[in-house]
Amino acid sequence: MKKSILWLVAGLVVVMLAVALPGLAARAQADAPDSSLPGGTFAVRIYYNEISDLDNLNGYDVWEYNNLKERYVLASMTQDGYYQLAQQGWRMEVDEEGTNMLNPAYVDALLDEYRTVDQLYADMDAIHAANPTITEIVDYGDSYCKSIGGCVTPGGDAQAGYDLRAMRITNQAITGDKPAFFLMANIHAREITTPELAMRMIDWLVNGYNTNADATWIVDYHEVWVVPSVNPDGRWIVDLGTQPPYNNGRWTQRKNANRSDGCNSWPPNGFSQYGIDLNRNHSFMWNSGGSSGQPCNLEFRGSSAASEMEVAQLETLVKSIIPDQRGPGITDPAPLTATGIFITMHSYSELVLWPWGFTTSPAPNKVNLQKIGDKFATYNGYTSCQPSICLYDTSGTSDDFAYGELGVASFTFEVGTSFMPPYSQIDSIQWPDNAPALQYAARIARMPYKLVEGPDSRNLSATPFAPNQVFLRAELNDTQNGGQVIKFGFYSIDKPYWVAGFSPHALYPRDGSYNTSNEVGAAVIDTSGLTPGRHIIYVHAMDVNNNLGPASAIFLDVP
Repeated sequence: MKKSILWLVAGLVVVMLAVALPGLAARAQADAPDSSLPGGTFAVRIYYNEISDLDNLNGYDVWEYNNLKERYVLASMTQDGYYQLAQQGWRMEVDEEGTNMLNPAYVDALLDEYRTVDQLYADMDAIHAANPTITEIVDYGDSYCKSIGGCVTPGGDAQAGYDLRAMRITNQAITGDKPAFFLMANIHAREITTPELAMRMIDWLVNGYNTNADATWIVDYHEVWVVPSVNPDGRWIVDLGTQPPYNNGRWTQRKNANRSDGCNSWPPNGFSQYGIDLNRNHSFMWNSGGSSGQPCNLEFRGSSAASEMEVAQLETLVKSIIPDQRGPGITDPAPLTATGIFITMHSYSELVLWPWGFTTSPAPNKVNLQKIGDKFATYNGYTSCQPSICLYDTSGTSDDFAYGELGVASFTFEVGTSFMPPYSQIDSIQWPDNAPALQYAARIARMPYKLVEGPDSRNLSATPFAPNQVFLRAELNDTQNGGQVIKFGFYSIDKPYWVAGFSPHALYPRDGSYNTSNEVGAAVIDTSGLTPGRHIIYVHAMDVNNNLGPASAIFLDVP
């Protein structure tokens, strides 16, 4: 009897070993270094079948890039993470270009060329000092670190924190209701190209005042608000990478500097870092998917909606600038006459995104949001789409908040092809790509949902050809705004249509009739009744569906 029991036990042990040993062998093989994979942190392409599959990648540093044609996303990875995903059945391959971007020495050299938060703020101060009548520095709150009297990283680096700063650009001598264009950048700390683009938008408006007709009228009759760094504490952590001996990847920081939720991971990396993802912390539809409740996760949404100083105070600022124009129901649309426009800049993946991010259902104003997004894409060459359909699910984001709470036309620009390209690409690629789109946003801020449907007025010229005679010419183009036939064009001098005393004058079709979606309008302006000096000519066009397009302008100098 005892011998039988012993044989039975022995048999069970053999069976258990037969089951366990392959698994143990597989784990041992997974734990062993793989010479075919890079060491440290590297980038991989993760292939998927459906976008909903990406919900299972929570906890990994999935970048804001989605190759829809080949169906893969990019993520930073270690060998451990790679093995975990491989055992779950994911197909992956190392992305060499992305891996090169993760080289600390390479990135450290790049960071030296970008402005730090202190340098950005110093330049904002200098711009305001030189242009006090058209600019204002608005301190709209304190960063997390400043609010608690300073922060110390787990590595012992200390910082006092920052004021949260916006620049308001408008001609303060011209009063009245002015529609707002709100532009924000750097809510994710490592996305360091975006503050540079925000500063270039400031430069275009300020330097263009009285030298560029469109910049001039926008500053006169609109308000442009620019926040170059929504997350200055997080950006400071990124900039530690430029200070010897910190050549260890701290530039991967995505979140803010709040350590109160229990994560003390250090240094930051692509799968674990402390802080809150501010672009998952907004109050509207917070914790509705596409975020994490784990404090070390890169998409940690925080302990509650708008729990973070940077988010709560940003929301208060936006609400003070843009009126609430949408009903309380999730399906309530904003009226087509809604005013204001909102853009948040991220990097990277060359996308123009519009709400919603938390669901694949369409937003109530989806048709016109898409029209504006598609229009932006004609300028920067990006893909216009809804993030939950072309990227991945998100919630608690800035653009969903702005549209969801206020009904304002809201967009995310995913700029460029890397987090940290060589600085020269800002002026050689990213600003040339995005400047026309941002300038168009400023032009349509009065009624973006309606103005996007109207024709563009392009290639304006005003050429003197006889005493007191100027020949005005403009291309009136609706081909990228619905393709409707042009109905007529008109111009006014010094006063746009929303100003009392506006006096329109007809532009006549050069070919004899307006009967296509792309026409040339012209007029002869008699300048004998104008005072000597600089004047502004405003040009508009309307299509056969009575859609009025935004103003374009040109200077007219009368001797």
